Amino acid sequence: MKKIAAALTAVLMVATLSACGSTTDDNNNGEALSGVVKTGGSTSVEKVMNALIYQFQADNDAVTIDYEPNGSGDGIKNTISGLYEIGHSSRELKTDGSEDGLTATAYAIDGIAIVANPANGVDNLSTAQVRDIYTGAITNWKEVGGADIAITVITRESGSGTRDAFAEIIGLEKGGSNIVASASVADNTGAIQTQVASNPNAVGYMSFSDVDTTKVKTLSYEGVAISTDSLKDGSYTLKREFYVLTKTGGELSPAAQGFIDFILSDAGQQIVQDNKLLSIS
Repeated sequence: MKKIAAALTAVLMVATLSACGSTTDDNNNGEALSGVVKTGGSTSVEKVMNALIYQFQADNDAVTIDYEPNGSGDGIKNTISGLYEIGHSSRELKTDGSEDGLTATAYAIDGIAIVANPANGVDNLSTAQVRDIYTGAITNWKEVGGADIAITVITRESGSGTRDAFAEIIGLEKGGSNIVASASVADNTGAIQTQVASNPNAVGYMSFSDVDTTKVKTLSYEGVAISTDSLKDGSYTLKREFYVLTKTGGELSPAAQGFIDFILSDAGQQIVQDNKLLSIS
């Protein structure tokens, strides 16, 4: 009897260890997920997406999620072309027909933080002030209660999901086409933060989930400080959703479908919250 009990214990241990390293998919005949999923797009989602990928790959050691953070525009374009199974966008899809054929599934809500150098004496900006700074109608910090010094405007590149969402919310022309020509252009979220941190006269905007308060400070918007609570209760209104993109009507590989299912699961949504984002569910 002792030998039988020992054998049963050994079998249970092997089964338990095997289950820890993989997830099965009901649409894949119960087999463990495997393969490479090509994905890319928005740089604003990089932090949370890397966290989601890390956990999913830890749970599914035969799956590789190949993620290229190259901007929402590329995420959309490359999903339409079929280069990516899953794209990432930090803005809504355009309704002019140029981005038809895609399904956008929201999985997180992110605040857009207005950031300045910690040495800057300004703590709050209204919608009108932000709009005037970015169109060049306001050019000196003294016009918004700060020091008598010229404002260095920093913006994201054309096609950036953050730029598009920011422009729409504060009332700029579509895509921020009327942003002042002298604005310095940063091609990713990290570059915005680096430029603002190194220039006491700079102002920029970036994903709240990526803000490092040891480098930059966030300005209140319409008198409301950005925080998880102010995003949840709606009092901070400069915000947008993060999306995963797929071809409408297309069939995803089991690994790709499994990854999207994980993002939307309770475990995935907890990772979203752990990264200073609001969950959808």
